[in-house]
Amino acid sequence: MASWSSLVIFSSMFQNVVVDVLLLLAALYLYDRFFSIRYPPNLPRIRENGKTRFSLRTRWAYYTDCANLFREAYDIVSIQRVPLKCAYPDGMQYSKHGKSCLVPGLGFRNEVIIPSSSLRWITSQPDHRLSAYEAFRELDLVEFHSGPHELLTDPWQGMLVRRDMNRILERLVVVLNDELQYAFDARFGTNADEWTEINLYETMKRIVAQGSSRFTVGLPLCRNEAYLISTSKFADNFVLGAGGIGLLPRFLRPIVSPLAMLSGKSIIRTTKREFQPIYEQRMRLLQRPAAENGPDEPEDHLQMMLRYAQSDRPSELNLDDITLRLCMANLGSYHQTSVAITNAIFNILASDPEHHTIAALRAEAATAAPTPGCPWTKSAIAHMPQADSVLRETLRLHSFANRNLIRKVMVSDLRTEDGVLLPQGAMLSLLAHPAQTDPAVYTHPLAFDPFRFSRLRDAAPDAAPDLAFVATGPRFLPFGHGRHACPGRFLVDFELKIMVAYLVTNYDFAFVDTDRGRRPETRWVAEAVFPPAEGMIKVRRRKV
Repeated sequence: MASWSSLVIFSSMFQNVVVDVLLLLAALYLYDRFFSIRYPPNLPRIRENGKTRFSLRTRWAYYTDCANLFREAYDIVSIQRVPLKCAYPDGMQYSKHGKSCLVPGLGFRNEVIIPSSSLRWITSQPDHRLSAYEAFRELDLVEFHSGPHELLTDPWQGMLVRRDMNRILERLVVVLNDELQYAFDARFGTNADEWTEINLYETMKRIVAQGSSRFTVGLPLCRNEAYLISTSKFADNFVLGAGGIGLLPRFLRPIVSPLAMLSGKSIIRTTKREFQPIYEQRMRLLQRPAAENGPDEPEDHLQMMLRYAQSDRPSELNLDDITLRLCMANLGSYHQTSVAITNAIFNILASDPEHHTIAALRAEAATAAPTPGCPWTKSAIAHMPQADSVLRETLRLHSFANRNLIRKVMVSDLRTEDGVLLPQGAMLSLLAHPAQTDPAVYTHPLAFDPFRFSRLRDAAPDAAPDLAFVATGPRFLPFGHGRHACPGRFLVDFELKIMVAYLVTNYDFAFVDTDRGRRPETRWVAEAVFPPAEGMIKVRRRKV
């Protein structure tokens, strides 16, 4: 009898689950049929041969084979794994050949890929027609997992980097260098007799967080471990939240949002608790003009934010809002820098047997680095072309994002240069990774060549500025391009080169024995590329 009752209960539960799944599928079908954006017939869908919807197979390829999907959208001629006449009977060639196309995106999104030749066109469009900020909102979905959308649509904390911080780079670098040395010594150790194994990505996340926090909030908060952990967690949670919420159709996002917010709110509470004493101290300084405070007026990003909020955003001059703005500033300075330096160190090690990369970087650092007690300068950084080349080559191959210049269409009368009438609300972008690994441009395009760009600079000195780490263009888009290009890339340039110079000068480092000298692989997760989360190296202080 008990068994029969259990069977009835199980059967009823199973039927309810089936009904719920069917209702959800029906709702998703109706959403796609009646509420999704309609694209014009002259905008071809990748791999679909004239069809008006993506097949499940093509959508699944976005998650499992995105590198090849993007490469086909860039230039199908370079794809050898499918017969072109079968896959593309119309002989269509896309981005590289001046033709826009549509690719599947995360969840229910579709993404318009415009030709690489349209770089000038997209950067010349005013924000009321093509909006970068609304695109960030659509992509990151911040209001569903972290805070109000104004963090992205009115990102004034980033504007201050461009307007104020870049003017005082050399003064900021003095304290940045001090903090990075302190962080390396603490986390890599100072033992010159024994090797220590470390998880490279996790260690570099902490070093970058500490170094970046020195120019963001200053001492002593930049050495507060609870603050560093919570702000690093905010960056990780932001990326996960954007991805998780992005998988859902629009009508489900507000329903799931309260659950997604729980983790973010907990992290922000911890950050606020650690930040509050510094905030209260800084608020007392705001009672007087900056000039009257003299040397007591801190010269960091936080103080710039507080002064700006005082004059231009008084409604945000409170602990809650400034904490959120600070978290967003940290997201910008932590995440991509941590990914870049992790991949750069792995690449330095992997290329060393063939190119003697470490020895070359050590020799360059010995020449360019300032003598003890003297600060780094723009001139010194400019005299590190080999480190610059290593970093540019790292981002060429191993950027976190593989599309860039992402924009949202805000009007209904915008046409691409190849004649596609873009529907309002559509998202468009340029492909970065395929353009940066184009075999027509680069020899051995998928191989890491540490001094690729320094050789090019030596061969054509007049072209050197266009080959620098901070330079942007159609074949190098990690920082975007134009007026919305990353404002902090000049500070990142200093930060990464200081880290590389300090590492090669003061440490021996190598792959752990279990890796047999091989670089741990990066991981494509849909269109994002993550560094090896479990990658280990061993380090030892040099006896110099």
